[in-house]
Amino acid sequence: MRYIKKTFIWIIILVAIGGYSYLDKEHTRVEEKRKDEATRLLPFTPIEVLSVVLKKGDRVIEFERWEKGWKIIKPIEVKADDEAIEKFLGYVTDSRNDADYVMDQDPTPERLVEFGLAKPSLFVTLKVGKALTPHTIIFGDRAPTKGVAFAMLEGQKPVYRVLADARAQADHDVRYFRDKTVLRLNPIMIDQMVIKRPDTSITFKLPMDGRWVIEKPIRARANHVKVFELLGKFKNAEVKEFIAETKDNLAQYGLDKPKIQLLCWLSGDSSPTVTINIGNRSPAKRGYFVSMSDRNNVFLLEDKIIDAIPHHPNDLRSRDLFFLDAAELKRVEIRRKAKSTVLVKDRDSEWRRNNVDGEKIDFNMFNRFIGDLTQEKIEDFVSNDMSRLQEFGLVSPAIKLLIWPEESPVPLSLSVGSKTPAGNQVYARIGDNQDVIALSSDILNTLDLYF
Repeated sequence: MRYIKKTFIWIIILVAIGGYSYLDKEHTRVEEKRKDEATRLLPFTPIEVLSVVLKKGDRVIEFERWEKGWKIIKPIEVKADDEAIEKFLGYVTDSRNDADYVMDQDPTPERLVEFGLAKPSLFVTLKVGKALTPHTIIFGDRAPTKGVAFAMLEGQKPVYRVLADARAQADHDVRYFRDKTVLRLNPIMIDQMVIKRPDTSITFKLPMDGRWVIEKPIRARANHVKVFELLGKFKNAEVKEFIAETKDNLAQYGLDKPKIQLLCWLSGDSSPTVTINIGNRSPAKRGYFVSMSDRNNVFLLEDKIIDAIPHHPNDLRSRDLFFLDAAELKRVEIRRKAKSTVLVKDRDSEWRRNNVDGEKIDFNMFNRFIGDLTQEKIEDFVSNDMSRLQEFGLVSPAIKLLIWPEESPVPLSLSVGSKTPAGNQVYARIGDNQDVIALSSDILNTLDLYF
């Protein structure tokens, strides 16, 4: 009983020590926060700022915070670059008012000249709270060293030193703060795209299975990496130059009849969510004139962005020969003119030759064969002219490989024809696809090795 009492007393003591430690840490945290707030030059944080006005001479730039981010109100009404504005607010609100940052409590006119504050030209007004209470910082010159600049609060005498970056950010023009994003859609949410040119149109979609396919002008698997590279080019691109704020004279830029159109659908939309129109190239500016359906201006994009748009469906086609999982197959057959070989999976998932009661084959060997086959890549798309099949040795192919997935009554097939003139490739066809492709002649070695 005495032992239990002592244990209980020690538990109480430990709990008390733990509670005291927690309270001490919390008190320290609160005290540090109070000291931090007390030394702020501006009594608020960036998140509390709802409006910003930058004034330099006759130039005025005004921003407002909206639910979907910042918006430029003056001199034009356009979407702002949220990151640029938040970065600027971070620099400005990080300024301090303690003794280390006060340059002069009551400067003389001569001192104001020294600080570049006798006739200041750069003013920043931050408005906070529901009442939009204004707080104006007046910037002077940048100090010769230490990465600081001089500033005052409107209506107050002291001169402070603030981060030079705060002054530099406030001194930018409207273009700096303007949103220069080209594609504002999330690429992950796009499930259909069309590339239109005067002489051709390429349509590719993302079906429910998550693998991009080309639907027009041919039907084939798309290379998902290339699709996302294309989307990434436009998502990460920035406007090179804003040319016009209206679309009043599109013919001047070749945008009345675009050279290229890129149409994007968000999942669930029945019509294009956004259309990117590409007009004439400006040799002097080294870019293309562009307009978009989701904004009312004309801008310039760099050559390399436009040059990345595929010209031919084959530029987007997958080079993978097959998508195979050995565990999901039930039958493999290779047909040659002289001999055929059949492999089947029995009820115990063992692979056997000819039928389910035939000779058992090495499980690891079969997996290696499927692995090697999956690694094969299409090296070239040769022709879609079916009248030339005899020329490629594909009317009566030397080898035909058939692979049955477990859930499919129809096999995947690969027909291998004659070698190319160089001898390092062979002509082939996948299934009933009309395209003749070229594969590395190593495919013959793979088939010979395992069969």
